[in-house]
Order: sequence, then structure tokens, then C-alpha cells
Amino acid sequence: MANPDADVIVVGAGPTGLTTANCLGVQGVRTILIERNSGIGKEPRAVSIDDEAMRILQTIGLVENLIPHTIPGYGARYYSPNKREFARIKPTTLEFGHPRRSAFHQPELEAILYQGLKRFPHVKTLFNNTFIGFEQDENGITITIKNNEGVETKLKGTFLAACDGGKSFIRRAIGAKMRGSSFEERWLVIDTINDFDDESDSIAYCDHRRPAITLPGPNKTRRWEFLVHKNEDGRRLLEEENISELLKPYISNNKVEIIRKIIYTFHARVADKWQESRIFLLGDSAHLTPPYAGQGMNSGQRDAANFSWKVATVVRSQFTPQIMKTYESERREHAWSLIQMAIQIGWAMVPRNWLHTYSQVIFFHIINLIPKLREYFLGMKFKPIPRFHEGFLCPDGRSAKTTLIGRMLPQPTVRTLDGKKKKLDDVIGYRFALLKIGDTNASDTKQLKRKIWTILETVNLTILFEHETAKATNKECIFLESTELLPSFRKYYGWTLLVRPDRYVAAAFKPEEERRVEKELWIWLSENK
Repeated sequence: MANPDADVIVVGAGPTGLTTANCLGVQGVRTILIERNSGIGKEPRAVSIDDEAMRILQTIGLVENLIPHTIPGYGARYYSPNKREFARIKPTTLEFGHPRRSAFHQPELEAILYQGLKRFPHVKTLFNNTFIGFEQDENGITITIKNNEGVETKLKGTFLAACDGGKSFIRRAIGAKMRGSSFEERWLVIDTINDFDDESDSIAYCDHRRPAITLPGPNKTRRWEFLVHKNEDGRRLLEEENISELLKPYISNNKVEIIRKIIYTFHARVADKWQESRIFLLGDSAHLTPPYAGQGMNSGQRDAANFSWKVATVVRSQFTPQIMKTYESERREHAWSLIQMAIQIGWAMVPRNWLHTYSQVIFFHIINLIPKLREYFLGMKFKPIPRFHEGFLCPDGRSAKTTLIGRMLPQPTVRTLDGKKKKLDDVIGYRFALLKIGDTNASDTKQLKRKIWTILETVNLTILFEHETAKATNKECIFLESTELLPSFRKYYGWTLLVRPDRYVAAAFKPEEERRVEKELWIWLSENK
């Protein structure tokens, strides 16, 4: 397409769309962000952000802006009907460089993301414009938008990212169908401020008579969720006196101010296709997740990270457009696994009757007697590991349990030669990286001379262990500081890892295997190179 208005048009300025636009902006991709509303969102829908999403914010240079507005590393506690704790989740791992989950306020995140876009003169935002149609061919895509005065405008782009939410117009326009189920239960969701409860964990009151959940928020905010019974009038429950009655058993502060109240029905659904030629579905337009695991928004952040680096390489003519087909194949399975996890957590949070209530209390009492099982739940190790088995990767021959291929690389703290301690991603930057693990008499990574590394514009680093201090020979050497992550790196001693911009490991090889890896990955590269 001659002279497109943008390389990528992003529709929808929620968390997924804003993150996508920032990811593209950092990589120099000309982007137009379309939003039908007059500004960014004000509703605190999502309240939990996980370590992977925080890592994405770190990649685009915004995580430090959000951290002061979070409650980092909060856990979850489960109470029986007599308000006795019978189960607890309190993950302490920093495997990816951030707490497993943190409480946050969505409007603050969106404001930070929106301000982040102002760093990029090549990213343009159009509010008060509604997407109403498109045409696409082998050269690009042309969309039509309409502003509040009814004036229609056509914009030309190379790709389109549909981040227009659970009721996505674009999803329907490309003929994609949502598959899965919707929950019959209704939930009353209440957001409050002036909360003086010092409790920093979420609490699930697993009482079949009225299941309830409360989650902490920053700046004295708190989320409450109550199950609405089938025979109840949801509109009446929204009345102030009825909300006060629901909150009374749980709070002593009568100065709590309600800032939001709404009745929700939850969904567990995935679109049957995420791509139609140059159009891609991201976030809620591609999948809808029950809230019990706090993964709905986080899955959208993963979509943004996966999509953005790939489309950037196509725009820069590094990769062929075929790489875009791996977006759905890499993301779908993990998104669905998190939906299944949310359903299972919901089963524990929402007992159906007294037998269900007390059977799970007994179940967790037994688990607490078995150290390995207790640690499994306490550490939140049941969360599906982010990994994929096909896409832009080159298998290393190891078993699925031991390989790093297709998995997100752990993020340790490292020390540079000048003594500065940094997180690994901050040393790498938003790009491909070749990480040589350990010294094998050749700590200079300039030995990696295959043409593919030049095309990928990799940064080359050698990660040394503490006992190898004397072997550091150049500024490409960094030292591993995070002892808890030593095993993940030590098992690849003497190998080189190819790490993608989204921090997933694409390949691992010994020096003699470098040519084989280049040959297997070469099929993705643009014919223009």
C-alpha cells in the first residue's frame, strides 16, 4: 500500500490497546490508536496485575511509574462460614523479576499508559472516533471511522489490532465466534474508598449462604463482590441500604464511600479465530476470563507483547508476514489454560451447598498436613506456566519438563562490570538477545557470526556465575546475582540462548549447533534480506 497513514492501527484504548500502542511506539512503529470515547477509562474494572504484565510494563519503560500505586505481592485467604481461615495462597517468588501478583487501580494504569504514548511522535491517538468498517487486500487495510459530528474518515494501514473489548464489533465483522460458556450467577461488585482495613490479602468468604470476596487496593480502595441469588432483584441490591447491610458483617468503618456498584455476569469464552488476513484480535475481543484468578486484563497484556514484536519485525522487513500466524498458535492455549484455572478457583470460592463448603474445608486441612502440597498451593504453583510448543522456536531436544524453549526466561538481578545491579531485561532492552551462559574459554560473544544474528540485531551478552569473576573480559559480561534462579541458568551452562523481545526463549544451542539453529529459523526471515 502506497503511503499508509500508519503501519498499525489499534482500535480500542483500554489496557490492551494502550499497552499495544506503547509496545509499538518503543519499537518505532508508526501507530494510530482509535477510541470511540472522549478519553481513557475511569472505571476500576481490573484490580490485579501479575508478574508477567509488570514485566511487560518494565519492557516499555513504565513499570516504575505504576509501582507506587500498587500493593505488591498480596496473597489470598479462604474463610469458612464461621470466618476461620482454612487455606492461604502467598507466593513469594520473583521468578520474572516482579511479585506474582499486585493490587492496582486500573484508571491509574491507563493514565500511565496514555502518558507513555506522548513519548512517541510516531504514535497518534484519535478519541471520539468510532470504527464502522474496513476493507483489506494484499497491500493493506483501509478503515472507516466516524467522529461525534458524524464526519467519516478513511485511514490506511498495514495491520489492524482489534482491542475493542468483549463486545467487539471487529470480531463480529470478521466472522469470528466466541466459544465456551457463560456463568448463570450474577455478582454484585462494589468499589469503595476510605477503607481503613490493613488487610493486604484478598479474602474469599466461602459461605454457601452468600459467597463473598474482598480484594485490597492502593490508596485506601477496596473491591467487594457478593453473589446475587437467583430469586433476588439485582436492582434492589444496588440500593444503598441493601449494600450497607451486605457490608455490615465485614467492616466496622461507616465512613466507607462507595464509588462504583454494578451487577456482573462472567464468561469463559475464546474466539474461534484470532486473525483474518491483516486483522488480529487482542484482549477481551479474543477471550473472556472469569475474574476469580485475576487474569482477564493480564492475558490481554500478553497478547499485546506477543503481537507487537512480531508486527514490528514485519514492518522493518526482518520477518515475512508468515510470522504473524504464530500469534494465535502461541497465545490461544495459554489464554485458555488461564480461563480453566479461573473456573477451578471459582469452584473453591463459590460453594453450592453446605456439603460443598465443608468438604473443601476438610480437603484443604488435609493438604496443609502434606508439606509439598501445602507449598504447591501457598506458592501459587498451580498457575499455568507461560509456554508454547509451536511458533517461532527451535527445539533443543530436552524434555518438556526441563527445556526453556517456548518458555518465558526467568529474570534475575545481574551485576555489570562496573558493579551496578540491574534486572536482566533492563540490560537487554526491547530486542532480541543472545545470552551465553557461563564461561567456556570463550566469553566473548562476538564469536557468534551467523548472518541471522545481524538481521535480528541481537544484543550479545555472557552471563557469568560468581566463581567466574576473574574470567570477565569485556563489557558484554554480566554476573548472576539471584541465587534462587541459579538452577534455571546452570542447566544451560556452556549453551547460548536466543531470547525474543517478549522474553521467551526461541532457541538454545552449543557452539557446534549454531548453523543448525540458523537454518531452522531462517524460514521466518524476509526475502528482502
